[in-house]
Amino acid sequence: MKTSTISSHYVRTALAGAKAKGLDIQAIAHKAGIGNEALVEAKARVYPDKMANLLRTVVNELQDEFLGHDHKPCPMGSFETLLQLIVPCSTLEEALIMGTRFYRLLDMSVHIDFYPTATGGVLRAAEHYPCLNQHHYLTELQLVLWHRLSCWLTGKRIPIRRSEFTYARPDHADEYPFFFYGENRFEQAHTQIHIDQQHLDLPIIRNRLDLPELMEEAPYVFLVKPNNTASINAQIRRILENHPNNELPDLDWVAHKLNMSPTTLRRRLKSEDTSFQAIKDQVRRDLAIYYLSENKFSINEIAQRVGFTEPSTFHRAFKKWTGFTPGDYRAGEN
Repeated sequence: MKTSTISSHYVRTALAGAKAKGLDIQAIAHKAGIGNEALVEAKARVYPDKMANLLRTVVNELQDEFLGHDHKPCPMGSFETLLQLIVPCSTLEEALIMGTRFYRLLDMSVHIDFYPTATGGVLRAAEHYPCLNQHHYLTELQLVLWHRLSCWLTGKRIPIRRSEFTYARPDHADEYPFFFYGENRFEQAHTQIHIDQQHLDLPIIRNRLDLPELMEEAPYVFLVKPNNTASINAQIRRILENHPNNELPDLDWVAHKLNMSPTTLRRRLKSEDTSFQAIKDQVRRDLAIYYLSENKFSINEIAQRVGFTEPSTFHRAFKKWTGFTPGDYRAGEN
């Protein structure tokens, strides 16, 4: 079951380049399967596959692999050329060094560089020229893509030891665990992600014969894979999503399932900058969105399925989560 959803903040920021160039962003969003609510409602949610369709659509409309966010278009075919260049590398570290050097030749505004550290290395973002990056979308998108590409090249789920950002914690920071696993710090000296040396030493297992399939799946494969199954957040979410009863279990039950005390679980969740109730609400929200889009159950049945005994309570909670009533959301999907 696909349940994870993404804040509509990313829809609006992804479309900023097209909007600045005078394109019809409603038409572009519609072409990607995204309704107008995601363009106007801050709490609206979209599925990763639709977000991937949007990115692909914007790139094709603008003929710019950086979605119109940089000071000049990134030539079409740049990413595929990068892949051709780095798959023959021996290790991930070699591929990251080679790949970031390649993009430097394009002289784009936002650039990712690789720097070795005492414990491994960092992928660090820097903006060299003014560009359409007020919400740091292009910076964050590139960091996410480099991390997911690293996982694909090695065939491993590579943990991000720490993510750092020069700017203050944004309003949509609750979305960051979906993209940047591990610890997130704001108002730091650099915007960068840390990768341990043991992962940088991993061999590249892909070859050029794998590239057509990757290009067919991109960018979806980079938005959603791999899941950080080692994080407590991911483990709890998996337990809640697979729980057979309508009433989701409480923290004590989940802690027992994870073979740890409730106190330890709370401490682990705090270290990941979240809470049990926050994860539970996210699961209920995303399950509700899934059921509403499937059109298999009535709204009252959906309320029961996501653990609400009173439909009115479900209506209030859903509007708080998404900005829409369940009925309005279902109507917008159809």
